Amino acid sequence: MKRFLTLSIAVVALLTLSVACTKGGGDKGGSAEAPKAKPIGPVEYWKDWEKGVVGQFPNCGTNVLQLGLDQILQDTVDTYCALDPGHYKSLINPAVKDIYDNKGTDYPDGRTAILLLPKLGVAFTTDHKDGKPIFNAILMADSTPINSAEEGHPLNPKTCANCHYGYDGLCENRGFTCGNRSLIE
Repeated sequence: MKRFLTLSIAVVALLTLSVACTKGGGDKGGSAEAPKAKPIGPVEYWKDWEKGVVGQFPNCGTNVLQLGLDQILQDTVDTYCALDPGHYKSLINPAVKDIYDNKGTDYPDGRTAILLLPKLGVAFTTDHKDGKPIFNAILMADSTPINSAEEGHPLNPKTCANCHYGYDGLCENRGFTCGNRSLIE
């Protein structure tokens, strides 16, 4: 139970970096191909960042509420489990690690954190500009953005913002990061 609880708590890292809380999305038809996005920076700009949280994503059907965890985690499991993301690792920019560790809210402009999903080859990023978060989804191979413009799509940055601004400020009160919050406060 302790190990499962630890792994479940680690799921919070998914919310650190652009976790979408609405179900569904995906391709709703149409054959137009989106223009190729340009990489947002050097490949693996995060390679020397500090380890945040690592863990294994729970299987579909896992009820984290029964474990005493919260709705934000349950919605994350319900939204992403079908992708079978496997293990994940969050990394924190060393320039903001103290803010993150102290559950601060005042992040400077720049890159904040990244959540790597190696099995999928995708990463969720959180940057800050003027005190507000900027969410992106990128390919790990070349840092090419893969954000969706489709309303409600799990890779649409507005969808990510729904979680980070929602749930009675659980993430907003942590500088829009969620992996640094304790579930037992």
